[in-house]
Amino acid sequence: MILIGNIISFIASIFFFGSCISKKRSMIFYLLGMECVLLAVASIFFNAYAGITTLALCAIRNFISAKDKYTTPVMYTFLILTTISGLIVNNRGFIGLLPVIATAQYIICSKVYRKVISLKVSLLINTLIWIIYSFFIQNYSSALSDSIAVITIAASITHMVSQNKKI
Repeated sequence: MILIGNIISFIASIFFFGSCISKKRSMIFYLLGMECVLLAVASIFFNAYAGITTLALCAIRNFISAKDKYTTPVMYTFLILTTISGLIVNNRGFIGLLPVIATAQYIICSKVYRKVISLKVSLLINTLIWIIYSFFIQNYSSALSDSIAVITIAASITHMVSQNKKI
């Protein structure tokens, strides 16, 4: 089962890498939405229930964000749904809270931050949290690809800063 989850997670990482290098805000969210769909499916094979629920909600939120329909009431709705559902289905103690924390952080940041570089900084923080979670649920494919993504995101941020892009 863990092998199947890792294979699906590897496929999801392709969408994630696309979001890391994308320069268009809507495309970042679309690609992240596709990644979340696949990771939610992969989480079934890891028996990671908090991951399943938060990732499913993340996918929906990202697709809404891609269409620029992510309003403040929508943000609060997703924040509440993610927190409550993640807490209810958490079967891994503190480790099971990591997807909830990462998702809550990103829910808020994807509404507050409008500039691409700010989204990338938020994505960097989010990815670091997910790396920790991935190791604990034995999703080594995501942990590895997310580690590579951290380097990619950091390089992208560095490039944008060198080009005098404002955060």
